[in-house]
Amino acid sequence: MTLYSFRAIFSVAALALLAACSTPPTKNAIHDPSEAENRKVHNFNKALDRNLVAPIARGYGKTVPLQADRAISNVASNLAIPGEIVNSFLQFRMEDVITNTIRFTTNTIFGVGGLFDAATFLGMEEDVDTDFGETLAVYGFPEGEYLEVPVYGPRTEREAYGLVVDFFLDPVGNFLPSSARKGTFPLYVVDKVGDRNEYDDAINGILYESEDSYVAARSLYLQNRRFKLGSAADNLDDLEDPYAD
Repeated sequence: MTLYSFRAIFSVAALALLAACSTPPTKNAIHDPSEAENRKVHNFNKALDRNLVAPIARGYGKTVPLQADRAISNVASNLAIPGEIVNSFLQFRMEDVITNTIRFTTNTIFGVGGLFDAATFLGMEEDVDTDFGETLAVYGFPEGEYLEVPVYGPRTEREAYGLVVDFFLDPVGNFLPSSARKGTFPLYVVDKVGDRNEYDDAINGILYESEDSYVAARSLYLQNRRFKLGSAADNLDDLEDPYAD
């Protein structure tokens, strides 16, 4: 881990501490005081998707063979595991650390750097997906405001801080030679393009078929995120899209 990584962690932790002091708990409610600004970002993201991302993704789906797309996804997923190992360690979830370490080692060695999902073929457990936003949640930081982040889309304030740390907290990128690091970011971008193509119908349903796409995206994100963190609201009806058919 580089000095920049440590600085990023401490800086974001300090910001999160300030958020913990200034933002009310929002376990079961939607805390969106910046809705007007968020809607502007949402409209930007929606236009970006309609005019650039979606057309590229559909072209990608028509030209890239399924096996090649799967190989790209496998490599991207494998490169993400070391960061998940670090976050699992910070969360004191040693079983997850072991599971992810074994899976990463297996796919790196026997899956030719992750091109093939050898771990799944051998019947191993799925990797445990986690991030620094979840690490902050484990340490008791509240989720804060709901935010719509340019390009990245829906986030909570806590997950936005975590996103910054995860960007710098990249064990693979920090230890790879500079020539190899130049290829990791384009790989992640291509993988996301493939995801946009794979989930085309679902994304279109949220962005272009819902009466209010902002409310629909916000509700879906908060439901999924809170459920993943084990803090789903007792009554999820509060998070449903009131404009849906």
